[in-house]
Amino acid sequence: MFSNQLFFAFAFVFSCLELQLGVYALPAAVSTTNGPTRFPPPSVQISAFLDAHNAIRRQHNAADLKWSPYLARMAGFWTDQCQFKHTNGVLSNEPYGENVAAGTGDFPIDAAVATFVSDRGEYNPTNPSYLRFTQVVWKSTTEIGCAVSQCDNIFDPSLGKATLYVCLYNPPGNVIGRAPENVQV
Repeated sequence: MFSNQLFFAFAFVFSCLELQLGVYALPAAVSTTNGPTRFPPPSVQISAFLDAHNAIRRQHNAADLKWSPYLARMAGFWTDQCQFKHTNGVLSNEPYGENVAAGTGDFPIDAAVATFVSDRGEYNPTNPSYLRFTQVVWKSTTEIGCAVSQCDNIFDPSLGKATLYVCLYNPPGNVIGRAPENVQV
């Protein structure tokens, strides 16, 4: 899909279904000298995240997501850490779903969301598995908040800075036993 663009992309999903102690002191800094450069989600970026997700959701008869500033702040806290891994629920004592992607080169929002659904072919409705794709199209999920940062320490330095995307979903998807009513392929 993005064959003319050079990027390395990886994506992971994890739905945090257990309650854990949360971190509520979320930084407001946009950039630091040694840390990431975060892009606050201006309306154009918010629209890009929503448009990319909702276009896929409509293909699977799921209602459009609404933007959550709270989830976006939590996602920003994580992208500020420049950790290319799942939060494992440490951002809140409330459960949330999660997708994470990182890439180098030209790696825009729509490419990140494309990595979230790149495992769509692995979904089997007769034997449901819980994937990045299923979180994106999960019907009972109603809100999303995302953040993006430029990070130096994710990949080999010769590849340049990586763009790290984190999207959080509420209510979380990928609830065991609930796929039949929430995922339509």
